[in-house]
Amino acid sequence: MLIPGISLLLAAAGIVLATLFLPVTVGTGTEELRAVRLGRPFWFVVQDQSRYGPPGDVWTTRFLSPWECPFAVVWWRFLASCAAVAGLLWLVPRAVALLIGRRAGAGRA
Repeated sequence: MLIPGISLLLAAAGIVLATLFLPVTVGTGTEELRAVRLGRPFWFVVQDQSRYGPPGDVWTTRFLSPWECPFAVVWWRFLASCAAVAGLLWLVPRAVALLIGRRAGAGRA
């Protein structure tokens, strides 16, 4: 029981960390670029991308080099995101198994 639980949490953390590289749309004002919020399902990284001056009113960006753009991690939001993803990873296979079991039982009747 311990090994599957640890595996579930590691998979959830990997998925959540991978969301840092999904694109986000932000305004191009200096204040907005100083606090680009990244991560899903709940943002958990705030990165300062104000060194860039993109043209236009909106800019699509992602997590950029930490050496060029400093960032901060909001750990409680990271843990909440991991918990949400782990809950889904735990729930979805059980729901699918329940649905498959009902269909198999309906075919016998």
